[in-house]
Parts: sequence; C-alpha cells; structure tokens
Amino acid sequence: MVKLILPFLLFAFVASAQQNPILFQQQSWASYNLQTKFKNNWGTWFDAEIHTKENYFNQFSLVTFRVAGTYYLKNKNKLAAGIGYTDFFPAEGHKYISIPERFTWQQFQWYHNNEHHKLWQWFRLEQRWKANVLDDYTLANSSTFYQKLRYNITYQIPLNKNGFGPKKPFLSTSEELYLYYGATIPNHVLDQNRVFVGLGYALNKHENIICGVLNIFQENTQGTQYINNNVLRVTFLENIGF
Repeated sequence: MVKLILPFLLFAFVASAQQNPILFQQQSWASYNLQTKFKNNWGTWFDAEIHTKENYFNQFSLVTFRVAGTYYLKNKNKLAAGIGYTDFFPAEGHKYISIPERFTWQQFQWYHNNEHHKLWQWFRLEQRWKANVLDDYTLANSSTFYQKLRYNITYQIPLNKNGFGPKKPFLSTSEELYLYYGATIPNHVLDQNRVFVGLGYALNKHENIICGVLNIFQENTQGTQYINNNVLRVTFLENIGF
C-alpha cells in the first residue's frame, strides 16, 4: 500500500512545485542519536540536531532535542513515544528573539535486516505548538498548533564482502516524506520530501558515524514558495544494551 501511495504523493508534490518559485539554499547539519535497551524490552531514545543558517556555515538557525521511552517488540520492531523541543534562533521576522516550539511524538519502527543489507521504516506522528511572534523583539502569549505525519525508509549495504561489522564501511540511503494535517494548515498537505545518500563507518559494535548529502524539497507554510535545500549532514549513532 505504501509503495502505491508514495509515488502518487511525490508526483503531486513535484507537479504543484512548477507553479511556485523555487529558492535554492545550502546548509550543514550535525546530529547525535542515542538508543538504549534495558531488560523486559524497555529502552530510551534521545537525539539532538543543530542546523546552520541558509548559505552560512558559521551561524546557526535552530537546535532540536527529542527524548522518548521505547518498547522493543519480540520481532525487534519498536514503539516509541516522547516529547521534544526546537529553538529557532533569531532570523527575519524575529531578528532579536528566538522562537520556541514544543511537541509530542509517537513512532512505530520496523526492520528487515540480514548480513547483506539493513532495511528499516518508520511512521511518526507529531503534535507541535510553535510560539507566535508579535514583532522582532516580542513573543506573543499564544502558540500555533499543527500536526505532522512522517514516513521514512532507510536502506544500508556493506561495502565489503564480509558484511556489516566493526571497522567496516557501508552505504546509507534514505527517503522521508512529511505531511501536514490539521485546521491551522489550510493551504496544503505536503510539507517536504528528503532524500539522503551517504557513507557510514562502524567504529565498533555500538557506534556508527554517517556523512553525506541530504536534499530537501519543501513548501513554505503559506504555500507560496518552494525551497530546494542541499545539506551536508553528519550523524553519530550510538546503541547501548544493558
């Protein structure tokens, strides 16, 4: 079903993009992801990410944190639910203040892994409250509520004949589709599509680092302009079992 829905949505996204101007940008992102597992199938999730400003590599635009509790199913699939916080650093429209955004999120993640490849997917729901702005100096005593649905598919293959393992490289690719839903987003449903290609390296059994290029094709919240953003992304992943 997903294989049928995604091509249709992406075709509609690209077709509608031809009607609006496209702004080209460049950024760099750095992220850290820590997942732990305890006895009785329980664990935790933590990730943090920082972005630079558009076309700048020495100024930051936002930082995001997420924490969650995780339940590991018998087939190694996972359920997660948690909270998060994003801080949008001063920019046009709020030059002297940051904009906080708080959110809750829920996720189902499932795997199809073997020694020759790793394939996993997730569905994530997010409920977000972003503070409103009065002017460049002042936040309003209110926030805008909106929701997102995210679908991600990630595929990895080893770059050596012995498969995955410590001190071995691998190729990592992914695609993620974002959808808006809710009364506060009347103009459009499609938010953005992300495609990533990169190289990974397993430092040991528990730690990986992945570097690559992420292309983001996004529609602004007003539905009047599209953004094509090429991002240099570095991610450090850590998995710990107790």
